[in-house]
Amino acid sequence: MYALTYKKKNNISKFLFLVSKHKWVTLSLLLGVYHFSGGIYIYAKAELAQYLIADAWHKNLKSDKPHKPWPWADTHPISELIIKDKSWYVLAGASGRNLAFAPSHLSSTPEPGEKGNSVIVGHRDTQFNSLKRLQKGDIIEVKTTHKRQQFKVTMLRIALHSQLEYVLNNNNNDSFDVDQPSITLVTCYPFDSVVPNPTHRYIVRAIPI
Repeated sequence: MYALTYKKKNNISKFLFLVSKHKWVTLSLLLGVYHFSGGIYIYAKAELAQYLIADAWHKNLKSDKPHKPWPWADTHPISELIIKDKSWYVLAGASGRNLAFAPSHLSSTPEPGEKGNSVIVGHRDTQFNSLKRLQKGDIIEVKTTHKRQQFKVTMLRIALHSQLEYVLNNNNNDSFDVDQPSITLVTCYPFDSVVPNPTHRYIVRAIPI
């Protein structure tokens, strides 16, 4: 019994010695595991939320009234985006809480499909990761409770998060018309970086066809 206890203590001592000797490698490994597990959790939460949001969206279509995706939600789905044969539901209000579950609409801009530039933001490591595969000329479809409309991608741009001119209505490049509905999709950039809240954004502008 004494020999077994001594052997266990000896093994623990060796392990602690190796950890202290290679502490930077150990720290890097632990940070990598932390970021990886955190990324999986965020992705799984966003995927599950889309099913609940989809159910609320279909209730909206049937009753023409907003429905919450879960009882304690302070938001509701306002539209559906179809990008590269993938459907994403858009929540009202671009708060940090809503963004954890789905792309969210910036409330200071017109709703998708209405006259003016509607801005929708999303996380780069969940639904809006698909934006990196978009090219000019690609089609984005927007469904609201009243209509279904197609938009053509006319601008793909990387900009500082402070460059608000790319999401405001007075930006007239790329045939932008304030009297017509358009959509601007925004996410963090670069896509595959693990650095939180980077200084750059990836911006997709699309106009109606």
